[in-house]
Amino acid sequence: MAARRLILALLVLLVISTILVNLVPVEDRLDDETSTEQTTTPERPHQPAAGKLIVRRIATDDATPERIELGRGDQLQLTVTSPKLADQVEIPAFGDTEEVDPDFPARFDLLALETGSFPVRLVEADRVIARIDVGAGQAEGDRSNDSPGRNNASSDSGASAAS
Repeated sequence: MAARRLILALLVLLVISTILVNLVPVEDRLDDETSTEQTTTPERPHQPAAGKLIVRRIATDDATPERIELGRGDQLQLTVTSPKLADQVEIPAFGDTEEVDPDFPARFDLLALETGSFPVRLVEADRVIARIDVGAGQAEGDRSNDSPGRNNASSDSGASAAS
């Protein structure tokens, strides 16, 4: 009997404290503290001008590797289709690998930050299906000074995959 009274008393106290907590206004400590310090936003480092959005679609069964020309700062939305076989599509310089099969294409969203020539390859078939050529700020189709066979890619190229 005494245990029931104790539990009832505790429940009444719990209900009262819950009501009081909801009725009492909460003080905002940030408003009470005064400061004479001025906050400044840090300046952003110089970023290259925004590039263009390039949308390309390639197939894995093409006989010759496709050439995709970008300017530095351009964004590439690449879709790779495989009409016959399943494989993995890899762009090593961007650190990106995607599955591809006849029902589901591989999709990449890439941001070209470094100049160079970057292969797009099938992992299991061990062959290059395309090459992404990034020039210094040149728009697609404006590459009179680039030689098509030049390869400046390295594993730490600084290219970036945009998610």
